[in-house]
Amino acid sequence: MKLYYAVATCSHAPHIALREAGLPFDLVRFDMKGRTLDGGKSLEEVNDKGYVPVLELDDGQRLTEVAVVLQYIADQAPAKELAPPAGTLERYRLMELLNFTATEIHKIFWPLFHEGAEVENQKAREKLGRSFALMQKRLGAGPWLMGDKFTVADAYLVTVLNWTRAAGIDLGQWPALKEYRDRARKRPAVVAAMEAEGMIRKA
Repeated sequence: MKLYYAVATCSHAPHIALREAGLPFDLVRFDMKGRTLDGGKSLEEVNDKGYVPVLELDDGQRLTEVAVVLQYIADQAPAKELAPPAGTLERYRLMELLNFTATEIHKIFWPLFHEGAEVENQKAREKLGRSFALMQKRLGAGPWLMGDKFTVADAYLVTVLNWTRAAGIDLGQWPALKEYRDRARKRPAVVAAMEAEGMIRKA
């Protein structure tokens, strides 16, 4: 498989998931400033939507959209239990978490990183605060969103929580969520993904 990614964006979630799953894959970096992929090809040649992540399968087919890519990865390594079995109620609970993260957290960051007007930015921070409070409540005693097992929902949530500092949000307002993020960032697969993207230096 091949993952088209951009550093520290939402594509970081499937990058983590691939490493958690232990699946073989290659990385192709998308330069957001130059709008080109490694090798000079345009992203639109790979995904006409014009964004990452894109997961290219061994037969050449491609999948997009974070929540879908994450579930596909999880289903390729069922023994890793990165997602409950398809068709179970717990799988739908996972999909609830993925969709909430996508629509009520991920997309709400948009104006904060794309020169939104101050009124937009303030509303975004207020909305994110409500969503963080809900996720902290959902987390409960943890350690992970679905209980004792780290799932692809955690890969997605830790990815977007990594954006809070750049967005000027103090995650310390939600202490359990901050501890959760810090705990996730210590997982070997998360560390490896961050190192590979240059988000942290290799030890």
